[in-house]
Amino acid sequence: MRFTTRWGALLATLVACGGGGSSSGSSSATPMPTPGTTTPSANPTAQNEITIKGMAFSPLKLEVAPGATVTVRNLDSMPHSVTSESTAGAFRPGAASGVSFDTGSFTGERTFTIPANAPVGATIPYYCSVHLGTMATPNGEIVVTATPATTTPTPTAPSMPSAPSSPYATE
Repeated sequence: MRFTTRWGALLATLVACGGGGSSSGSSSATPMPTPGTTTPSANPTAQNEITIKGMAFSPLKLEVAPGATVTVRNLDSMPHSVTSESTAGAFRPGAASGVSFDTGSFTGERTFTIPANAPVGATIPYYCSVHLGTMATPNGEIVVTATPATTTPTPTAPSMPSAPSSPYATE
């Protein structure tokens, strides 16, 4: 009886501590922020990603900071490109505000980098050099924006209450 009681107690302890359950291999816990730091506000373009699916670019307008790397994912089974053009709808490779890029024809994934000296506010239209104007969304654009601000406030030491004065203090 003593052996069964010990194992029962061990099993009860494991269950109470969260052990003994199955794990799916992924955690749904949300990490806690580090004290003294703040998380920058959500930026829908923080991922700097263009997706091509169903002969369409998404998003049609991507905002990136100078020096950012842009990832292009082609989810179609046919090759596409993301090629800059000086004028939207021209369907000819070119630079806008001194910025040009061309992934070349590809399937899968490619990346390119916006130059670090790209002027903030520049708009660079792009198209698919394989399909020209026959894409469902024939043109997209990249807009160069300032880097989102990340703030880390200076932590302050907690204030300590002053010691009570003693009636026995000597002067």
